[in-house]
Amino acid sequence: MRSKPVNHSVRNYRRGGGISLYSLIILSVVVWVCPQQLISQDLEVPYVATPDEVVNKMLDIANTGSGDYLIDLGSGDGRIVIEAARRGAVGHGVELDSRLVERSFKNAEQAGVSDRVLFVEEDIFETDFSMATVITLYMSNAINLRLRPLFFEKLRPGTRIVSHIFHMDDWKPDGQASVDRHNIYYWVIPADAGGEWEWETDGLTYRLSLDQEFQVIQQADIEVSESGNKPEISQPEINGDRITFVLKNERENLKQVYNGRVEGDSLIGTAQIHKDGTYQLVSWQAFRLR
Repeated sequence: MRSKPVNHSVRNYRRGGGISLYSLIILSVVVWVCPQQLISQDLEVPYVATPDEVVNKMLDIANTGSGDYLIDLGSGDGRIVIEAARRGAVGHGVELDSRLVERSFKNAEQAGVSDRVLFVEEDIFETDFSMATVITLYMSNAINLRLRPLFFEKLRPGTRIVSHIFHMDDWKPDGQASVDRHNIYYWVIPADAGGEWEWETDGLTYRLSLDQEFQVIQQADIEVSESGNKPEISQPEINGDRITFVLKNERENLKQVYNGRVEGDSLIGTAQIHKDGTYQLVSWQAFRLR
């Protein structure tokens, strides 16, 4: 499974790309009139509040609730973390602006969820978010790409990621929604199932080769020892740490449905064996050769 390298030196930009001369004039007026509303200049992304209806949709698409630990990167006034806590989750927000961190604590207290949330003044690239089951963010395409390799390195397979407006380039989302023209993108961290796997079923040795890119199995091939009839493999899928695929041999009237979990260099699960009108459910374990 690959994660393309990206430029980690991107700085001093605005959401949505460049900024026009007209926008600079407007921004200058805003700075003169309302300096207290602006984040300090060293921040890479200006604070723009996520509409409440978008917050709800972001949490809906990730099915956020009891048992989840949500971390909001760039948490602003804390509204996403607070709404997640209302739904039974626990979590914290990461924010560079101390004023917004203070405001978030006050908002959480007013919402009655201060015992379920925490807000920290911290750089998101120095944050330990490995414990999260849900990550939310509203950053920029460039920052998302800088975070992407960290997500694959630190997050467990099955962790859900939701981004408001901004995508992850060639890592295509597992789901997508739109609220009043606000795009929402959803991903699930996939397990690394690429390589060659081997196991035995009914006295035969199977060798499975998988070529994986992000959550997509690009190519799958199967070889069976001591068998003149090579089965066809279909429906190979990765969903978090789960893997499924089907082997079918028409000449032998045999169909095998494999369902397992990726645990390091092992695949552990069950196989449904359908042959000549009979059915059998057996335990199954494969080992990665390389």
